[in-house]
Amino acid sequence: MLKKTRIAALAVVVGLSCAPLWAAGDAPSQKQRFAAAMAQRASAPERMVAQLQALSDEGYARATDRLAYMTYKGIGTAQDIARSKVLFRAAVDAGRTSSLVSLGKILMSDGDHQDAITALEAAVREGHAKAAPVLAWAHATGRLGDLSNKARGFSDLEKLADEDVLAAQMYLLDAAARNNRRPGNLSSVLDRLHARHGDGNARAAEALLRYYRAQRHPRGSIRTRVALMQTEGLRDKIRIEEGLYLALAQRPEAFWTLSEDLVKDAPRDVFARALSVTARINKNAYVRIVQKELRAQGYDVGEPSPYLKAPLIRAIAKFCTDTGMDAACQFGPLKSTTVKALAAKLAETRTPT
Repeated sequence: MLKKTRIAALAVVVGLSCAPLWAAGDAPSQKQRFAAAMAQRASAPERMVAQLQALSDEGYARATDRLAYMTYKGIGTAQDIARSKVLFRAAVDAGRTSSLVSLGKILMSDGDHQDAITALEAAVREGHAKAAPVLAWAHATGRLGDLSNKARGFSDLEKLADEDVLAAQMYLLDAAARNNRRPGNLSSVLDRLHARHGDGNARAAEALLRYYRAQRHPRGSIRTRVALMQTEGLRDKIRIEEGLYLALAQRPEAFWTLSEDLVKDAPRDVFARALSVTARINKNAYVRIVQKELRAQGYDVGEPSPYLKAPLIRAIAKFCTDTGMDAACQFGPLKSTTVKALAAKLAETRTPT
C-alpha cells in the first residue's frame, strides 16, 4: 500500500512538471511560474532552484522564501545556511513577514538565540498563526539555550492547544515526547488531533504518528498507526521515517527487505534522513543499502552481504576520498558522524529509482 501511494504521488508530480500550468499563448503569471517551478522539486530540483532564483530576482517574495528553504536544506543547490538567512530576511523585507517564523527556526538551530527570539516575537506581533506555538516550543524544548524558559514554554503550549490551535497541539506533543512529560490536557489534545485526522488533516496524522511511536501511548496501537499512515498528503519525510519504524514493529524479521524498499524510493531530499534512521534501527539493514547504492555507482563492494566486510570497507573509503569526505569518514564506517555524512553524500550522487 505504501509503495502504491508513493508511485501515485510521483505520478502526480511528473504530470505537473510536464504539463503547462497556463493557456497556450498567455504570458504566465508569477504565481503560475512559481507553481511550475515547485512541481519540479522531485524530478528536477536544480531547474526548480534556477526558476525560483529568477522569480526572486523579480522581487517575488514567495519565491525568495522557498529559495531560502532550498538553500538551507541543500535541495537543488549547495547547502548554505548563511545565505539562507540572508534570503529569508530578503523575503521579509519584500513583504512576506511569515518568513520570520522560518528565519527564527534557522537562527535558533544555528545558536543565534536572541536573534531567533526577536524574529519570532516579530512574527507573533504580525499575527502569524504558527509564531506563538513555535516560540513556546523553542522555550519548552530548550532550543533557545540559556534564554529558554522551559516551564513557561510548556505552559504556553498547553494554553494554546486548549484554544484549539493546531500548530500548538502538534508542538505540544513533540515537546512532551522530547521532555518525556505528560501534558495535563493530553487526552483532549489527542481527541482533537484524531478529529482533525478524521477530517483528512495530514499534519494532525503526522503529529500523532510521531508521538505514538516515541511515547508508546496505549492509543497508538499498530492498527492505529497503520490507519494514520494511509492519510493522503503525508509528507515524504514523515511517511518514510514512520514507515521504517512501523515496519520494525510489524515485521522485525523482514526489516532488512522492507527498509530497502522504503529507502530506495525516497526523494533526494529525504534519502539521507531515511538512510540514517535505518542505521539507527538496524546496522545490518543499513550496510545492505549502502552496499547496493555504492554498487549502483560503480564501486566494487564484494558479494551481497548484510555484514561490513573488507570489500565494502574499501569501497566506502574510496567513495569518501572521491567525494572529498575523508575527514568525515575517519571515525569508522558505522560511527554516527560517518553514517550521516555518507548518507548525505549518497543522496547527492545517487540516481533515484
